[in-house]
Amino acid sequence: MIFIHPMWDTETQRLGLKTCTPFGYFLRELADGIGYLGLFIFLATPIYILYRIFAHRFAWHLCWGFLIAILVGIIGRVVYEFSWRVAVKKQFRYDSERGIVSWIEAGHERFYPDRP
Repeated sequence: MIFIHPMWDTETQRLGLKTCTPFGYFLRELADGIGYLGLFIFLATPIYILYRIFAHRFAWHLCWGFLIAILVGIIGRVVYEFSWRVAVKKQFRYDSERGIVSWIEAGHERFYPDRP
């Protein structure tokens, strides 16, 4: 989807990404914010166009709001994909059956939640 990105499978996956790569997690959260902004613009544009029609000041250039919303959504999606590429560089893996996140850091495999 262009505006709303997939949710986390579990809280363990979210916290595991945050522990593995705080920068990647920040990018993921930033992508969500950008996506919501694009969705807001996309939903607000027809309301504003209707207002302008009833105020007798409609102009066709107002339809650019839809294109702007889509471009903002695409930017959010690119940031989302980049956030996961940052995690993949550390070999981030999520095992949904066991509920464990693992990655490589400084040559050692790390886990979230920590193994005993």
